[in-house]
Amino acid sequence: MPIRSVMTRLALCMLALPAAAGAAAAQPGAALVRTWCSGCHHEAKPGHFERISVIRKTPEGWVMTLFRMRQVHHLVLTDEVHDALVRYLADTQGLAPSEAAPARFALERRPNAQDLDLGPELGVMCGRCHSLARVALQRRDSDEWLKHMHFHVGQFSTLEYQASGRDRPWWQIASTQLPPELGKRFPFTTTAWSDWQKQPKRELAGRWIVVGHVPGGRDFYGTADITREAGGDYRARYALNEAGGAAIAGESHAIVYTGYEWRGRAALGGRAVREIFAANEDGSRIAGRWFDPEHSELGGEWTAIRADGAPQLLAVLPQALRAGTSGRVVVVGSGLGALDDAGFGAGVSATVVRREANLFEADVVVAADAVPGARALRAGAAAGQLIVFRQIDELEVRPAYGIARLGGGKLAPVAAQFEAIAATRLPGGALLSLGPVAAEWSTVSFDEEARRTSDDKYAGQMDPTGRFLPAVAGPNPTREYSGDNVGNLAVLASVKDGERTVDARSHLVVTVQRWVNPPIY
Repeated sequence: MPIRSVMTRLALCMLALPAAAGAAAAQPGAALVRTWCSGCHHEAKPGHFERISVIRKTPEGWVMTLFRMRQVHHLVLTDEVHDALVRYLADTQGLAPSEAAPARFALERRPNAQDLDLGPELGVMCGRCHSLARVALQRRDSDEWLKHMHFHVGQFSTLEYQASGRDRPWWQIASTQLPPELGKRFPFTTTAWSDWQKQPKRELAGRWIVVGHVPGGRDFYGTADITREAGGDYRARYALNEAGGAAIAGESHAIVYTGYEWRGRAALGGRAVREIFAANEDGSRIAGRWFDPEHSELGGEWTAIRADGAPQLLAVLPQALRAGTSGRVVVVGSGLGALDDAGFGAGVSATVVRREANLFEADVVVAADAVPGARALRAGAAAGQLIVFRQIDELEVRPAYGIARLGGGKLAPVAAQFEAIAATRLPGGALLSLGPVAAEWSTVSFDEEARRTSDDKYAGQMDPTGRFLPAVAGPNPTREYSGDNVGNLAVLASVKDGERTVDARSHLVVTVQRWVNPPIY
């Protein structure tokens, strides 16, 4: 292409048209892309734009693409146009639920999640710079994956050095082996996507029963009344309760992309929250994770089912009681009017306090000689369980490996949250999980080198909930070579159980700040 044509297309791509923003955002999909993207991406045939129409991505993937168009090519979009483009592209060129499922942890920004294992070659060639989940959350055919390799080298000219790629014929592998491999693993055309496009999208309005868990915090339960707004988005009004604690009210505004990808911004108890959820294919369940907008490592699990759905037990809180004790047990689910309160089993008596279609509360007394094990709770065809135990036999710290990041200056620290998961040993020898328990937390240097450099002294400290709070970043003149306050630590959890103490440990690396923090890491 002549250089004049190239420059003309680039100039068109960089035009800002704020006066036409409202009209452009209201255009149907292909016309919207034509107005704002065709200056650079040639419309080879009606509705088919070079490089755009042969790629499928999640909403976050399209957001990252538009960010790059702005940063590198100076494309200026109003928020209205930007959001309309993301909606259209995510709806028409997204991922089916089954395609996104293996890498959802990256969309939900789960801290300390283990990345996908795509084999040693992709782990080195792609995984040295970003997660393999980012690779798995897009779809291209082999020829487009090859163009993606060329884009990487053109955009990041020092890529081979940054990725420590000089240990192999990097470009030869990237240009010959990777495109067909990626085209086979993550192709543009799939049965899953074509089937999902044909499936009618489920209406999510209605009353939902919600349960969730905050690592290091509490369980919660309640309701979400979801309504559809005039513009097509959703609004959810929450009435939640912490298990054994206070009520939490809140409201969320959400967009549902691709027919199932819920992206919400909420205020819960006066606290700002982001929601990354996914509805299942028949629209009967919504699950995912919510977190602090500025600290994605701080958040919790979220599961919701329709209040008028088939009988289902979502949670039993608490999930375990010790023999010889008593407590209030809350069962959350749908169709609980049929819950058999005699189902707490031998050695356990229950006095019903409250019985509703979605909530069952009972004061439970466990006999001192009650046989340890799971007590089945049933509501029609739905089943759950309450665990009876006599002692804690084993403890596990989760995650087994965690990362925290120092803070200071323009970047806040990134904490690491740990939980102590207890288990009891049944008479037959099998271990039965009791769920999270309160523990005493501490850290020590992980190995001899960490002890030599006193990592446990400088890297940070644990709080009583199992949350590690990193130290301040920057040179520390009291450390060797005025080093940063990084550290290699062992996280210790200790639980007092009668006259016994049960301990467990985990591994924590406290490292430097991360300056680039994209929607998909």
